[in-house]
Amino acid sequence: MRLKATVHNVNIRGCEPRENQKGEGYLLVRFEDETGAAHELVDKDMDRQKFYKRDTDMDLSIDIDQGRKFTTIRIIDAKVIE
Repeated sequence: MRLKATVHNVNIRGCEPRENQKGEGYLLVRFEDETGAAHELVDKDMDRQKFYKRDTDMDLSIDIDQGRKFTTIRIIDAKVIE
């Protein structure tokens, strides 16, 4: 099953570029939700790294892919809240 959702009003805490075993780059994005709980998500669009600055409030669009054995959640779009 595949779903798309939006996570509103997250506060970016940091972003770290990484590589998988195949050498493909991705971003590990750390953020806090409205309750202050810390979370991490993956964004495969390396061009968005410049938007993930500490203390930036954003809305994140995510893709949720639920398989038989595991669920994958990835950022597919990010918008800065003005």
